[in-house]
Amino acid sequence: MTNRLELGLFLPNTSGGTIIASSTPPKSVPTFAENRDITLAAERAGFDFVLSQVKWRGYGGPSRQWDVSLESFTLMAALAAVTSRIRLYASVAIRTMHPAVTAKMAATIDDVSGGRFGVNIVAGWNKFEYAQMGLWAEDDYFAHRYAFADEYLAVLKRLWTEEAVTHDGRFFKLDDCRSWPKPARPLPIVCAGQSDDAIAFTSKSADFAFVGRMNDTAEKLGALSGKIAAAAVGHGRSVGSYVLMTVIAAPTEEEAIARRDHYLANADKAAIAEWLRASGQDAHRVDYDRLPPIQQTFMGIHYIAASYATVAAHLDALAEAGVRGACFVFPDFARDLDDFIENVLPLCASRAG
Repeated sequence: MTNRLELGLFLPNTSGGTIIASSTPPKSVPTFAENRDITLAAERAGFDFVLSQVKWRGYGGPSRQWDVSLESFTLMAALAAVTSRIRLYASVAIRTMHPAVTAKMAATIDDVSGGRFGVNIVAGWNKFEYAQMGLWAEDDYFAHRYAFADEYLAVLKRLWTEEAVTHDGRFFKLDDCRSWPKPARPLPIVCAGQSDDAIAFTSKSADFAFVGRMNDTAEKLGALSGKIAAAAVGHGRSVGSYVLMTVIAAPTEEEAIARRDHYLANADKAAIAEWLRASGQDAHRVDYDRLPPIQQTFMGIHYIAASYATVAAHLDALAEAGVRGACFVFPDFARDLDDFIENVLPLCASRAG
């Protein structure tokens, strides 16, 4: 029997998705109406969750990659009010918001949703997003950001469960801090990252990990998922992995590859250069400027461009490898989500029944 694979969407709450291309895929200013319609379509189709990213500055270029963004928490609050079943995750850039503020906002959205809300913790490597707001004091943060995240989340969880919190830590000081209402249940926590520091933080403090790099196979992703799960056992916890992936599905392999190659031919070199420059400021990240053009255009994220049947088989292989779920980005959500629901989902053994 095939393991069940949870399915989610990485919502288009920014201009541009995970393909840095000019003109194509379709670029649009993100709107609540668009994200609402996508989320409701996913809910009707039985998807398990949606997640919106947090972005304070994009990479420019003709495509204006990620230059325009809807704020994650306020967007998910609005979606909470118009949905009934699907789980909702907002992302917090922890450099920008005190944990006491996040605690109350999250508890409020969880109440609006009737207990369907969770938080994606973004430790924040992208210096230029925070420096523009005066929120980047020192480059040492590159090295200790997961220590910052660990203390942030510890304070957050205490505020969700304790009457009052007094805390005197390395990064935060709270004096008899009160935060009501409390969530009615422990809120699920997501964290992205595949470095040793990220895995250590996720296994200790999160419930789900985002994984997936360009050339990862189902077997490699399953092995990484197992590594994270094993590390969590050492803390007496259980952590599942979600693969973040771009999906280009078509009736035939040739059509899917042709569409992929069209995006490559229209790569936004200016936006890619800015993304590489920003990424290169963190010595703890991969040497992105040495990535081949396809990985630069697809932002180094796991992707598949294939026929409907091959995409479905890949998802089933992820489930068999022990991956908990997949979180999809589509080049053109308006077109691709309905196409995926109609033509790929019925072929997935990991979604049968």
